[in-house]
Formats: sequence, C-alpha cells, structure tokens
Amino acid sequence: MKKGKESIFKGASIAELYSKFGVVLILILSLIVGTILSPEFLTGSNLMSVARNVGVYAIIALGMTRLLIGGGVDLSAGSNVAFCSVILAVIYAQTGSTLLAVVVTFAAGMIIGAINGYFASYIGLMPFIVTLATQMTVRGLAYLVAGGAPVYGVSDSVVFLGQGNVGGFPMLLIVVLVATAIMLFVMTRTSHGRYLYAIGGNPEAASASGINVKRQVFVNYIIMGLMCSFAGILYAGRTNSGLPAGGVNFEFEAIIGSVLGGTSMAGGIGNVAMSIVGIYVVGIINNVMNLCSVNAFWQQVVKGIVILVAVLLDVFTRNAIMKSTKKR
Repeated sequence: MKKGKESIFKGASIAELYSKFGVVLILILSLIVGTILSPEFLTGSNLMSVARNVGVYAIIALGMTRLLIGGGVDLSAGSNVAFCSVILAVIYAQTGSTLLAVVVTFAAGMIIGAINGYFASYIGLMPFIVTLATQMTVRGLAYLVAGGAPVYGVSDSVVFLGQGNVGGFPMLLIVVLVATAIMLFVMTRTSHGRYLYAIGGNPEAASASGINVKRQVFVNYIIMGLMCSFAGILYAGRTNSGLPAGGVNFEFEAIIGSVLGGTSMAGGIGNVAMSIVGIYVVGIINNVMNLCSVNAFWQQVVKGIVILVAVLLDVFTRNAIMKSTKKR
C-alpha cells in the first residue's frame, strides 16, 4: 500500500512539475539544438535579436494567458494590435502629441476588449465566436482609419521603446520583464488573479462561492484590450508606422507560447512567467529555422506541428493531474 501511494505521488509530482516548469526544459533543448544547427545562433547579438523580435508577442501573451486561465480566448488580438498601431500613428500625425496619441490608443484597445468582454460575459456568447467576429471587424476599422495604407512616422520616444537599447539590452526586453513582473504579482497576490483561476477551473463553483463571474470575465477582457493596445504601441515603435495589415496571426503566437508554458486551454491552470518563456521558445524555433534557411512553407508546417504538440502536452498533463488528484 505504501509503495502504491508513493508511486501515485511520484506521478502526480511529475505531471504538476511539468505543467509548471516543463517549458524550461524545452527552452534548454531548443538552445542546444539551435547551437548544434547553426554556429551563429548562440551569440549575444542573435539572442538579443530574438528577444527584440518576440517582444510584441510576449506582451500579448501576458493578456492571453490571463484569458486562458479564466476560461476565455481572444482571436482578435492581432487585429487589435494593428488597429492600435494605426490609431497611434494617425493621432500623432494629426496632433504631434505623443501623450494624446498614447492615451487614445490605450482607450481604443480597451474599448475593443470591453466589447469582447461584454458579449462573452454578460450576453454569454462563446468567446471563440465573439472574438472571431471582432477580429474581422477591427481589421476593417484599421484599414478605414489608415485610409487603406500604412501610416508612417511615430515619435522618437515610441521608436525607442520598440528599437532602442539600454546597457546593451533591448528596451523591448526590459519592458517585457517589467510587465511580466507586474502581471505575475496581479495573478498571484490579488483577489482578481485568484478569482480567474477559480473561474477557469469551475465557473459554477466560483459563482456559488460568491465570485461575480461575469464582472471578473468582463474586466479580464478589458485588460486584454489594454495589453493589445500596449503591444500596438510597441509594434508601431518597431516599425515606425501604423500598419493596418500588420499583426496577422499574432494571437496564435501568443496562444502557442502560453500553452507551451503550461497554460491549459481548458482553463484554471497557467503561469504568466512560464508563458513568456514559451514565447521565447517559439522565437528561438523561428530564429533557428531562419538561420538554417528553412523554406517559409516548411516553417508553417513546423509551427503547425508545434501547436499540435503543445495542445497534446496540455491534454496529457491535465489528465494526469486530474487522475492523480482523484486517487489521492
């Protein structure tokens, strides 16, 4: 009997540890494989380039992880990023005020998030359907506001956020680390964060325990809109423009990174810090394929396989944890 209990505990601990820290092992393996395949990979300049390239995805992933933990999803994130980059560039071009452009951009992104949240929470529509609709709608709005073409030119301070360096480190990396620390605090040290875990795990039980599920979900989508607007500002800084055609599939990059980082698409499980590690794993995979001159079509095949593997790992890990919990 004792041996049986030990084996159950051992199995549970492995599943739980993998769900929390397995992406670190994947990161280490990615670094080793990248070093073997390309001598240019493990250089400071290349690694900093990876950090800079995935910065926008990382900011989106912070919001996406929160949504997945709470049982939601946002397929309009990429369109929202493009829309916000256009809003920033247009307002700056018309007024010359960086502050006004940033404030309006944050407001625009949060309004899109609020619309998603309202229909997903208070109306009760499926988040997948709601955000798929807003994905197309917001993309159209981005083209309308931009006049169908990129809007070039943003302020030097915004460009610095997207392209600058501080002490040899990309400013974008510093922004991501600070944002991750803040979001980690919110998710682990505030009642709102705890509520999201409870809602994602079992919304009926969360409601029965006194949690206002609809309000928390609504707020969660507004914060997702905030993160998209922030990502849009950084994206405009990266490109020195507002791009209505930009941000395509950014939401999927964020979802892949989040799931690789141990966030369950079924809700209730996840860690924003590990999601950022997952984003960097995705960035390393993309970087290694580029260094090895892998055909763009094959790169799409590899990304599709990565998505499938991430989802399978999520399912197997979650089932292992649930089975071991029941046996206890």
